[in-house]
Amino acid sequence: MSHNPEVEIFMELRSFVRPAAALLAAVSITACGNREVGTDPGSAALEVIVNTPISRAGAVAIEGAAAHTVVAATDTLRGLVPGPYTVRAANVAAADSLVSPVLWGVVSANAVMVSADTLKSVTATYAIRGGSGALWVGKWGSVNLAEGFTSSQLASAGTIAAADTIGTSAASLTISGAAFDSAGNMWVTDYINQQIMKFSPAQLASGASTPLVTIATNKEPWGVAVDDSGNLWVAYYNGNNVLEYAASDVQSWSGALTDPAPLLTVTSPNGPLGLAFDGEGSLWIAGFDVPLTYKAAANAIHAATAGGTIAPTDSLESPYLDHGSGIAFDRTGNLWEGTESGYIVGYTSSQLGASSHGGPSFAQQTGAAFSFDGIALDNSGNLWAATESADVVMFSPSQLASGDLTVPARTLTAGSGEKTFGLAFNTHDAALPISPAFGRLGGGSARLRAAPPVVHVGDGSRPGALRHR
Repeated sequence: MSHNPEVEIFMELRSFVRPAAALLAAVSITACGNREVGTDPGSAALEVIVNTPISRAGAVAIEGAAAHTVVAATDTLRGLVPGPYTVRAANVAAADSLVSPVLWGVVSANAVMVSADTLKSVTATYAIRGGSGALWVGKWGSVNLAEGFTSSQLASAGTIAAADTIGTSAASLTISGAAFDSAGNMWVTDYINQQIMKFSPAQLASGASTPLVTIATNKEPWGVAVDDSGNLWVAYYNGNNVLEYAASDVQSWSGALTDPAPLLTVTSPNGPLGLAFDGEGSLWIAGFDVPLTYKAAANAIHAATAGGTIAPTDSLESPYLDHGSGIAFDRTGNLWEGTESGYIVGYTSSQLGASSHGGPSFAQQTGAAFSFDGIALDNSGNLWAATESADVVMFSPSQLASGDLTVPARTLTAGSGEKTFGLAFNTHDAALPISPAFGRLGGGSARLRAAPPVVHVGDGSRPGALRHR
């Protein structure tokens, strides 16, 4: 298969049904030439017309006798052996410095019979998937459930009205966790109202207020994540556990449900909040009640019996992790955690892989009195953090390398004025770049660590309550 560096094919090549959301105006790309891709020069040819809203952002796979290629822009393939060919439009994530929009496409014909001395034609039409190419922010308030901010908005920051909103409601909402699955569905947790909701790409584009799935629970859900197999993971603060729901069950859910049966339970007596998977498939769990971040190793998860329970296999312990909340990994495998005590904390990948982890290599506060909840990293390695205020702040790779978080490099203030909690990029790049200087640190560095906080164990504090004494 030829490699196109301008796009990332992140799903198995397959054809897609035209999305319900309105398609953006397609732009036909000028033909980039005639290519000899077959073994029978001059015999048969196939014109592949690629219409995309972003230049050279298609990924149309052509397969047949003695030929297999991917077309990013309109092209004519010559020298084909006569016979049947399949045409598939793959989902692609277009290049962007902050957050990549996803394009999905449909083809005019999935099967084409190419004959000798003839030119056949097939058209692939792409559109931007609803809700993609944005940072989605879960809100505590009664205006919007979540708001989406585009790459251009993130680049300018300031006080901005969201490009997209979802779940407009007069009811009080407490959206604390957000995550996207591979199909572009957004999953959110509503902590106080004790429910989990799913919204489709079409709903993200339309601003629908009624979710496709609503799960009622009495265990105060907070963190949410989706693994590489499509299994859904939810951290339950009041339940002191993390539950895994099988991908096959998740795909079958619709309407209103109550506490569906989990595939696996991970005990987490630290008041679990944020969830994140590392590059090896191990699950890390930020804890609010005690300054611990737990790990459930990938091999323990895979070896578990369906319907069973496992305990964490490892943990990080530090006063800096007091009231831990958001958690994320960067490209080099460094772990980052935001705490409601106001710290951004970092452990290097080498620390995580060592038998004794030690204290964090990075632990800093900002000049403002922020309480950090959801955190996420963009395509350039900037770290974005929700603050339990109307602000979402961004720290650059150079700030993360130097340890100076006094003033955020950028501040996005939601025009609706509601408190920000959950964060998720759509799409989220699993191979995010970050400052290499941090990844090379072997242990604690004075310039990268502020004075540790007072640990609040058993003081009655609850997530989101801003009771940090």
